[in-house]
Amino acid sequence: MAHSHSKREAIEVAARPLRELLVQEHDEIAAAQRALRHAERTHDLAIDLAARQLRAAQTAEPLASYGHEVILYADCLSTSEGNHALTPEVKARLETEGDRSALVIEAPGWRHEVSFPHRDNRKVNRLAEQIEAAALNVEAIRRADLANTREAERLLGGAHADRAAIAEVRALMHRLGELVKDDEDVIDMAPGISAGHDGVLVATDHRLLFVALRRTLVFPYDEISKVSVKGKWFGARLALSTAAGTGVISGISPRHAAEIGDLVRSRISGETAAA
Repeated sequence: MAHSHSKREAIEVAARPLRELLVQEHDEIAAAQRALRHAERTHDLAIDLAARQLRAAQTAEPLASYGHEVILYADCLSTSEGNHALTPEVKARLETEGDRSALVIEAPGWRHEVSFPHRDNRKVNRLAEQIEAAALNVEAIRRADLANTREAERLLGGAHADRAAIAEVRALMHRLGELVKDDEDVIDMAPGISAGHDGVLVATDHRLLFVALRRTLVFPYDEISKVSVKGKWFGARLALSTAAGTGVISGISPRHAAEIGDLVRSRISGETAAA
């Protein structure tokens, strides 16, 4: 579903130049390809940013430390004896006896002491407070970290889907370039669906085409006897009647479907071109 949505947006990117540029002065397919190349560069930057955000979310940065003796992370403590998971039971305090000062960290099943000079008393006391605060809030921190990681993964997945959709639509544009004749002008494009195939509906000055990776439909205007547009809320459906049968393209925005329907009616003759 996400890839299909990204693909439809990519088709809109390709179609945009056709609404902004005068047909007589531009190569429409080339303009669409340029728009897609620009979109590719934009999505490449988005992928790079999302990847860096994911690395940041997954990388444990120290919250505080005392040299290499004790390093406090969001969910664990690293000591010279190994790593210990932070839990609400972890306690930290300073002990002073004569000339000896020590940071004592303990929890059920383990205990660690770090001696330090008196001049570091304030620094170590601050570390003890940070350890206990992190221990008390560790579950909330873990949930926040998990949420950040999932959001970063979602953004990266979306960026990759958008980039893949752009590449797929570029392939459609290449195929369209092979289908469109030298004396044929592309007037409009819209994302659409035919028989379950996501593709692009293309209106030229000679015919209407639907192009997907594994499906191509061609409707010359002189073979169309009737065109109708139905549906407003969840995407409109364009129905084309010909001597060979009826072709239906769905999933078009209602306004865009109405515009293409009007275009087709202006190209076919007779009163059978009903609304």
